Amino acid sequence: MFLDVLQITVAAGKGGDGAISFRREKFVPKGGPDGGDGGRGGSVYLRARGSVDSLSELSKRTYKAEDGEHGKGSGQHGRAGRDLYIEVPRGTRVFDADTGELLGDLTQEGETLLVARGGEGGRGNAHFVTPTRQAPRFAEAGAEGEKRRLRLELMLIADVGLVGYPNAGKSSLLAATTRAHPKIAPYPFTTLSPNLGVVEVGEGERFTLADIPGIIEGASQGKGLGLEFLRHVARTRVLLYVLDASQDPLAAFRTLRQEVAAYDLGLLRRPSLIALNKVDLLSPQEVKARVAELAQEGLPVLPVSALTGEGLLALKEALLSLVKATPAPELPKPAPLVQVQAGVEVVPVAEGVYEVRAPEVERYLKRLKGDLAEAAGYLQEVFKRHGVEAALKAKGVRAGDVVRLGGTEFEYIPEV
Repeated sequence: MFLDVLQITVAAGKGGDGAISFRREKFVPKGGPDGGDGGRGGSVYLRARGSVDSLSELSKRTYKAEDGEHGKGSGQHGRAGRDLYIEVPRGTRVFDADTGELLGDLTQEGETLLVARGGEGGRGNAHFVTPTRQAPRFAEAGAEGEKRRLRLELMLIADVGLVGYPNAGKSSLLAATTRAHPKIAPYPFTTLSPNLGVVEVGEGERFTLADIPGIIEGASQGKGLGLEFLRHVARTRVLLYVLDASQDPLAAFRTLRQEVAAYDLGLLRRPSLIALNKVDLLSPQEVKARVAELAQEGLPVLPVSALTGEGLLALKEALLSLVKATPAPELPKPAPLVQVQAGVEVVPVAEGVYEVRAPEVERYLKRLKGDLAEAAGYLQEVFKRHGVEAALKAKGVRAGDVVRLGGTEFEYIPEV
């Protein structure tokens, strides 16, 4: 089954914990700390592959990268978790499902996008030795990996997109001009999934042609297969309107243009041609009249028959010229990621009791493991580095006051 919209959840691996360990050697009764670091958690990437043509090939709805290993004694560091690569079709646009933010547009073969970063590994107690802290009995736990919900939208990458009603002969035209083998039958909505083919014109000249699910009136409001059609056609360089010569082609063309404009007015400015198909069903005089009528709409009109092959060479040559003269359309690009530093807020909650709200510090505090009483000196360095010390002084907090931070209470001892 073809699938061009999919929501998945990705979770990076947690970093391994740093170890709390001390050397135990014969004749060395008081060995120093030798706790190794935890390994980094695996990250999650999306990778574009031309061999993948539908999002339905993603077999799961939740993807989890490997956690990092914990550190060990004797300075042994934990192994990093393996990164996870999820292969998606070329042309996949990636959105954050919760914010709607565009994260990436994967169009090139092998292009990758980091969608969930693995958590950092925790540092072992060997990192916390100072001249006054010779035997630290604390270390860092590994950080949690990122987790997010993604909305994936596939927009086919083709040079020419076929625009037309069901039964206008788009699939037959694709089959007649390429080696593609789309399903063809005399009833509406034959094409339930896009088909791609390569059109060869002369020696070494070629372009790609996409037959998209047929459009109907009201497609821009999501009726029928309209939105699926319009999303895919947005990436094509050239539009080819395929009209049934025997079924009032002028009215069909005007309705198609209205639906395209309602979805994206910019698509009307895309270089375009009209293929008046099934001319084998009309007399030469009728064909001439239909061509003259359509030409007044301002686009070149080429009479063709996918059944007999009439006019197909001229159509292919005209499309190739347009493709070569038209650059790939520019779609909105992902916004650059801006890191916002969270501030520090000190709130009095009672006489001599203050609550500190500092998300960055709180997250770090949760990562400490072991004897936190021994970590008091180190935490004071952390508070100073993140501006907590300055915020407490500015609020008038005095020595001996109680400070609450991240669910832990401290007696405030001002820096000398």
